[in-house]
Amino acid sequence: MPAKFRQAAIVAKPHEGVVHYLQETIAILNECAIAYTLEKTAAQLLQIREFCAREDIARQADLIIVLGGDGTFLSIARQAVEAQVPVVGFNLGSLGFLTAMKKESLVQGLRHIFSGQAEISWRKLLQIDFKQQTFTALNDVVINKGTIARIVNLLLKIDGATVAEVKGDGLIISTPTGSTAYSISAGGPIVNPAVNGMVITPICPHSLTFRPLVVPDDSEISAQLLTAHMDTYVTIDGQTALPIEFEESIRVKIYPKQLPMLVAPDTNYYKLLYDKLNWGL
Repeated sequence: MPAKFRQAAIVAKPHEGVVHYLQETIAILNECAIAYTLEKTAAQLLQIREFCAREDIARQADLIIVLGGDGTFLSIARQAVEAQVPVVGFNLGSLGFLTAMKKESLVQGLRHIFSGQAEISWRKLLQIDFKQQTFTALNDVVINKGTIARIVNLLLKIDGATVAEVKGDGLIISTPTGSTAYSISAGGPIVNPAVNGMVITPICPHSLTFRPLVVPDDSEISAQLLTAHMDTYVTIDGQTALPIEFEESIRVKIYPKQLPMLVAPDTNYYKLLYDKLNWGL
């Protein structure tokens, strides 16, 4: 990681309470002589006319600073990984596993970054091939039914071999990073981001014998919809939702590029779990 950044981009969640942290961030950038670009939402919160569109933000900077929750972080992950621009997230949301730095340590955290003390945590993404398009996901891809309370049936294959017909509310395929997102709520395991694997978690399976799986990250996973005449969707990182039709499939594997995520020099993943999940109670 370079000890000196030249141009930062600031991305913020649309909430008035963020203004104070935007002002603190800009003050540190000015103090460290770092130029900056504001994404549209951040500019609007500060009532500044000049801004950069979110889809172009990674091309305008060599560091992206996210002030918000994990949803805000996920909204720029694809652009950041394609441009190989490091991202740091300060949590202004609720849980915040991606925006792991605390808002209370914003000033200290930025000074660590600009003095070269922060570390890079490389995060793997999923590549999802669906409807002749390729998508990426930092957390997960989910197949689940719409509003009708009926069981959805999915044919699950790994490396071409049939694993199961998954009957239930749906299926989650996640990275280790995404194991603490939707997957954990559905009973999936917590997987350290350093582990080379993918997690397959059923959502309310009708068969109690089908349990979550962790598979090697050189695997290719496919899931085919076997239920006809039912509203079913593929949701990618909670950002994009696409309808999936009877007998259509998604194919999932690890994406060739990884996301460089900046973390504090004293970051410990298990301490993060302890703090975020209240394991000390």
